[in-house]
Amino acid sequence: MKIFYSILIGYFLGNFLFAYVISYLKTGQSPTTFGSGNPGTANVGAVLGKQYGILVLIFDLAKTVLAMWLSYLLFPALGRMVILYAGLGVTLGHNFPIWLKFKGGKGVAVAVAIVLLYNPLWGLVSLLVALALLLVTKYLALGGIAILLADTILGLFFYSKSAWVILLLLTLIMIFRFWSDLVDIRYQRAKKVDLLQRFKK
Repeated sequence: MKIFYSILIGYFLGNFLFAYVISYLKTGQSPTTFGSGNPGTANVGAVLGKQYGILVLIFDLAKTVLAMWLSYLLFPALGRMVILYAGLGVTLGHNFPIWLKFKGGKGVAVAVAIVLLYNPLWGLVSLLVALALLLVTKYLALGGIAILLADTILGLFFYSKSAWVILLLLTLIMIFRFWSDLVDIRYQRAKKVDLLQRFKK
């Protein structure tokens, strides 16, 4: 039950999509009505400006950390695994929020928090692999998936079986959320994003 409650805490906090809050405060519109239509960091940053994208990123990271912290306070016996249990909950809440009929964001910021907090060393390696792939290919979808995929591959050698299973599940969720983007990449319809150029603006 402790595992279930950790996931539930994460799911509840994951339902808070700050892209909506910032978008409504700035424009009075839902982030699903502009740009790519995705209620996340990249879309808000691309349309409203990088400062607003950074705000979404910070708040999404914060809700993930809060879920992990609350879960650890309530269930310290779960140890480090509480990070993955709560993180799974936040991912589900962020991607499939009940108040939006289970149509939410893609959870890249949440994934960053999970891999870095569960194991800072291998999480950082995974993040650098994802960043390198993003800079080379300029496809946000590949970068987002690579964060979890790289950590899952490393987990085969350095994590417990339970941790690896959760990371694999998180990776599959990310692939599912980016599936249409992957199809667009396959047929060369996907839009490329020059991350360095965007942050120079």
